Amino acid sequence: MQSPSAGPEPERSRRRRVKVVDEIIETLRQEIVTRRLPHGGRLPSEKELSDRFQVSQPTVREAIRALETLGLVEVFHGNGTFVRSQGDYALASALQTLLQLQRVGIMEVLDVRQVLGRHSIEVAAVNATAEDIAAIEAASARFYNPGDLKDVDEVIRCVIEFQRVVSAASRRPILQSLEAFLLALLNEVQVTSLTGRGIRFWRARAMEFQPHRIAILEGLRASDPVAARWAIDRYFEAQRARFDQDEALRSIDLASPKLVTIVADMVRLSRD
Repeated sequence: MQSPSAGPEPERSRRRRVKVVDEIIETLRQEIVTRRLPHGGRLPSEKELSDRFQVSQPTVREAIRALETLGLVEVFHGNGTFVRSQGDYALASALQTLLQLQRVGIMEVLDVRQVLGRHSIEVAAVNATAEDIAAIEAASARFYNPGDLKDVDEVIRCVIEFQRVVSAASRRPILQSLEAFLLALLNEVQVTSLTGRGIRFWRARAMEFQPHRIAILEGLRASDPVAARWAIDRYFEAQRARFDQDEALRSIDLASPKLVTIVADMVRLSRD
């Protein structure tokens, strides 16, 4: 703590401290992403890091807090700091900030989701393994008996799971991460904006898309990128029509206070 007689920190000194913290963050970030500090491994102690970088322990602590916010480490008080390497969380957090700073509307999110989905499924039609096809078949089969879906959460989980396993068949990790964030976002804002709708509504809504799921599956089974892309385009067109027809969905602004909180909660859950 600063003594009563001490004045505020000089501007030059403050800028230098911030620069030093940034340098420590970047050095440790590079060591984490290049696996020099392996996932699950313990970081050196604050004392060891302060000796290494020739800075005070509070300065090291500040850098570690930043790395924790980025989802790269997790601090267990009394037990140390461990590398967590949460790439999906870091990506989701960055996308959340970008979407809200730019005041992106939900229809723009649909545009991006469709562009990624088109590319993803064309790659999946070439790369999908027998295991991938089996996972997609199982995810589609969850809708054969809609009465088995007992609550809204289960319906939404099944909707997301089908899209997730289709994306996973592309064998492109960056595509999977981007699509996972966007599809979770789209489904979360729908549930929030259409609150009060019961299980019958959500079952019926999910079943409207079942013919599209079957067409997607058939295109992937045939390893036919053209057929698969045609099928997923119909899927997205049907989804867009649903948003266009509903003012509550069409007018969603991700920067609204309510949606900021909802998206923040969604991003936090991706860390667990």
